[in-house]
Amino acid sequence: MFSRLPVITCFILAALLLPHTVNAQKHRKSKLSEDVDLPVDFALDYQLGLAERGKIRGSSALLENTPYNEAGTSVFTKLVQNPSVASLGLPYRWNFTILDDDSMNAHSLPDGEVSVGSGLAKLIGTNPGLWSAVLSHETAHTARRHAVRKYLYSVYVAQQIQYYQSRVLAGDNNANWSLVGLRIAAPIAAAKLSRNLEHDADIQGMMLMAREGYHPDYVFALHHILRATTGEQSKFAAFFSSHPRWETRDQRDDRAYIDALAEYDRSWPDPDASPGGKPPLVAFVGKPSAQENKKAKTADLTLPVYCRNATNELKFVMNFYSDKRPILALDEQYRNDRGELVFRQDFECSERTEATPIVVHLPTTLVSKDERKVEVLVYVYSADGAFLEEFKPLDVHFPKP
Repeated sequence: MFSRLPVITCFILAALLLPHTVNAQKHRKSKLSEDVDLPVDFALDYQLGLAERGKIRGSSALLENTPYNEAGTSVFTKLVQNPSVASLGLPYRWNFTILDDDSMNAHSLPDGEVSVGSGLAKLIGTNPGLWSAVLSHETAHTARRHAVRKYLYSVYVAQQIQYYQSRVLAGDNNANWSLVGLRIAAPIAAAKLSRNLEHDADIQGMMLMAREGYHPDYVFALHHILRATTGEQSKFAAFFSSHPRWETRDQRDDRAYIDALAEYDRSWPDPDASPGGKPPLVAFVGKPSAQENKKAKTADLTLPVYCRNATNELKFVMNFYSDKRPILALDEQYRNDRGELVFRQDFECSERTEATPIVVHLPTTLVSKDERKVEVLVYVYSADGAFLEEFKPLDVHFPKP
């Protein structure tokens, strides 16, 4: 949990110090560049790969000879052999591994190895479309030398700090202010660079998987599964994070989706003949709202939702909480196997251009008179029970019966 006061103080200091930073030296300003140039040779890529491999693997063994290895290897081989990657002339020996560490992470090493945690591998199973969403993203990181770019940026920042330290020793009092400004701005700038590279890997990876016959909607399906499994960052925390929020990724990737979809449709006019098969069902939700309907004796939820590739009705599944504890069901028809209150409703999910918010009327008889103020979590499932998406938690007030 971040403390707001120190962070706000940092911003105030940065605002006050940046003018001093700019004027400290006419010939050497401390304003940080957005990026750095990459070396022509790949010696650094191999050095970084060797160093990072030890950090990532630690004492974990590799998971081998499983259906996950087979599924991942099949997809990975197609991706790295695609002309858009092969034509880059990268000297790497591409390699795919699964770490037996139960983590939900995936890593791209600068020397051509892409590694996935066994927790993530088990989560996506043998679904080739979901594997392509993971591996195309990590392949794009390596192919576009993102780790090298981040490392060189850290070297550049260190050089800037070293320069101003030398100016302080030479008697330049303004250089002190430059140092303070740099130490505040540098971590934020590095995090922003990392988030931008994540977005670049999303865009390039989506196009790569589309060319190889994996529908770009698998990217969004993966995002929704991971957000439900790992949680979402706050906007405040994301400002300092190396990775964007899942919601932000959905929004930014949606802009690249049109180009990737066009590439997929051009290359694979018959989805059934593609390596990824038919496109996945994906649902997208907006901000929900609730209103007490005293006349009808209901709590009315307005749930903005639209879908892609939906052919059957979907299902809302709603769980109810009071003081963070599940509410017990009064009526057997709304009771799960643990005795908790669960409300389900089928609905038809339209494409974005045709969708209108779905209104769900919850009868006040669902809850007791002492539990009329509740928190509701609403999930979206397919007709066969596959998780698709979830709404943000919603405070609901039931009217008196």
